Amino acid sequence: MILFGVINFHEAIVSIEFETIILLMSMMLLVEVSRESGIFSWLTVRMAKASKGNPLMIFLLFALTTALISAFLDNVTTIVLVVPVTIALVKGMGLDPKPYIIGEIIFSNIGGAMTLIGDPPNIIIAGATNLTFFQFIANLWIPVLLSIIAISAIFIATHWRNHFKPISTNLKKLFLSHLLIKKITYRFLSTELDRGFMIKSIFAIGITMMAFLLQQQLGLNVAVIAFSGAIILLLLAYKEVEFEHSLRKVEWSTLLFFAGLFVMVGAIEKVGALDYLSEFIVNASGGSYWALLLMVVWISGFASMILDNIPFVTLMIPVILGMQTQLDPTLDPTLLWWALALGACLGGNGTMIGASANVIGLDLAKKEGVQISFLQYLKYGLPLTMVTLIIASGYLVIRAT
Repeated sequence: MILFGVINFHEAIVSIEFETIILLMSMMLLVEVSRESGIFSWLTVRMAKASKGNPLMIFLLFALTTALISAFLDNVTTIVLVVPVTIALVKGMGLDPKPYIIGEIIFSNIGGAMTLIGDPPNIIIAGATNLTFFQFIANLWIPVLLSIIAISAIFIATHWRNHFKPISTNLKKLFLSHLLIKKITYRFLSTELDRGFMIKSIFAIGITMMAFLLQQQLGLNVAVIAFSGAIILLLLAYKEVEFEHSLRKVEWSTLLFFAGLFVMVGAIEKVGALDYLSEFIVNASGGSYWALLLMVVWISGFASMILDNIPFVTLMIPVILGMQTQLDPTLDPTLLWWALALGACLGGNGTMIGASANVIGLDLAKKEGVQISFLQYLKYGLPLTMVTLIIASGYLVIRAT
């Protein structure tokens, strides 16, 4: 863009949302240092023990915990933690791990849709607006909760006979599941846990989450809160973790990818293409606000199935800003942001390339010997995504009327 004269160097730098970059970097540091303490491995093993080898309990515990953790940490990290344990437990019992893995991926994206830091699209939206952490939760928890309930019911109804039937009457499977849990405990907790380090990690994560919830009262930017939380943990754990080692864990290539996306979108915005797109969508809605919201949800949903939802949301930010200028002053303009967040995060479940968590989760499954093809994932992802987008649409229409 700079070499072809579309945008100059100064404009390119200005177009980068550094708040978003710093927020992502800080959350990466916070999560990676916490992982070193073994707290997440301990949690996944505790879930495996709590399931007692019951297939339905394995699915519900891992899927619902994945959704919850994905809301307050990034969903990619959550998938990295739960998928290997799930495969080891389910595969060892002679069951097909594919429904469990796909379920966890889908629940990670649904849970991540609820908060500002749960999914990269929400982080990008927050970086371009003044929306707070609490506003994301207050406005998105209802469609997220309804989606979790609906998807859980569908999974149980369609997989009860082949995957989720109780094993309480099968002594062989009961004995095998007991041995597997022992094996998983040894494999994932092979190193001695540092209780002091775990307490420091819990404290740093807890104080960061509390600050996020009190963001409006504190008057601090979310990037400042996340960066402070990461620094607090690094200072507390200076004996356990080297600072240079922690920096190497940050996904710098991902951060540079985001920076490049912002420059590309800044250039496209400069030539007026995004203003034209926003006018076209507003005109196509026929002046109806609820129709406009539905267009944003479904366009975002389908686009996120084909593209990764991160570049799509980055592209849509100035489009939504353009739409807001054409709205009636009596209407709530923030509903457009919730429509974009729900469409992008939930739509990312549609295909295996729709979101980062999908790609990472399926790659981990492949390394563990579980092959899930594009069509196999699509068979699960597409219809379930339609259900969640319908729920999101109904919620937005009710809010708009």
